[in-house]
Amino acid sequence: MRIIAIVNQKGGCGKTTTAINLAALNAKRGARTLLVDMDPQSHCAAGLGIPEEAIEGGTTSVMRGEADGVDPSELCWEIGRRFHVLPSTVLLSAVDALRSEDSSDVQTRLGTFLARCRDRFDTCFIDCPPALGILTFTALRAASEAIIPVETGYFSLQGARRQWDTIDAMVRRLGRPLPRWIVPTIHDPASRLAAKILETLTEEFDPAMAPLVIRDHESLREAASLGQPVCDFEPGGSAEQDFGAVLDWMDALPRTDTPAAAASPPSSRAGEIMQRLHTLRTDVPPPADRLAPLHSPQTEPVPVEPAMPEYGAITTTQGVRFRQPGRPDQIVTVCGDFNGWSTSATPLRWSAAIGAFEAVVPLPAGTYRYQLVVDGRPGPDPYGMESGDSGAGHAATSSIQVDPILQEP
Repeated sequence: MRIIAIVNQKGGCGKTTTAINLAALNAKRGARTLLVDMDPQSHCAAGLGIPEEAIEGGTTSVMRGEADGVDPSELCWEIGRRFHVLPSTVLLSAVDALRSEDSSDVQTRLGTFLARCRDRFDTCFIDCPPALGILTFTALRAASEAIIPVETGYFSLQGARRQWDTIDAMVRRLGRPLPRWIVPTIHDPASRLAAKILETLTEEFDPAMAPLVIRDHESLREAASLGQPVCDFEPGGSAEQDFGAVLDWMDALPRTDTPAAAASPPSSRAGEIMQRLHTLRTDVPPPADRLAPLHSPQTEPVPVEPAMPEYGAITTTQGVRFRQPGRPDQIVTVCGDFNGWSTSATPLRWSAAIGAFEAVVPLPAGTYRYQLVVDGRPGPDPYGMESGDSGAGHAATSSIQVDPILQEP
């Protein structure tokens, strides 16, 4: 069974719409198809007309470990011929709130369940939640490949590299390659800005970019409002043609037991990334869920050269530089009052040159409170200044003072 995760931590990129319509059209073409909803918001059910109050089991039961020995057909909804859905409920959010040390068994449950479904389905699409927590990591762990929908809008262009880097960090935790591609979505071919953004995305991410787009169609919104995939709402229409082109392209992708077959020659920066991702390594560190978080007293800081600037939050002429030691397979972000306390909006990128995580955030003068988020767990900066409770429910925060005139340390 081919298992494809549809993943992007950013909302509004057409991720669920892509998952629903690829799955429905794949079934219409004759493939036995399963759509798995890993989002506690249960948008797949809403987009396919499944009453929320009627959902029992689904991914919630699977992730709670309640599906062992249960016939998969009892958990899945039959939407149409050859098309089944494993829906979610809001109770799934409790799984994403688990601490990393409590989730090692949870992270294997979806893969175990799908292994039991291999004789029932040809293809499985997994709709991931708009967050990079346990649920998304579990989906990537079960998947054989991934698609990252990116809308061709200005703000998506600004965040596309961050999206790729953050998902890249998650893939490193898997300890194996995971072929993945960016699919442009919600594209307006009449917009010069959208055309320019598409060109820039292609230059930046080629050959990881799909050579096609999913255009912005009013029929997609109309179909979703009626609980239908667009191939049923408007058969043969332009929206169905777009998703059909994506399926044709996916069918043409190399599919072997060696993930490196999906790699491309490193003729560009993106090519180098793809080459690195699809080359099986034997020196991959153990999964990060077996490692203590950075702000845990059990974690030893990475040794540094005496000349290296100190860790923590430092004001520079470019902005506030957050730098933390760690291991490359961890996911480290920073949240604070400057980004609405979002645990995914500001990731720190691993730098092999300095052996640490780093991000520079331009901030105006003022005092800011923040926390580090390591593998989904927030906490104070062990190298920062304690500021106590932020007053907004974020206890044990650190603070940084940004002066009107910043000086490079």
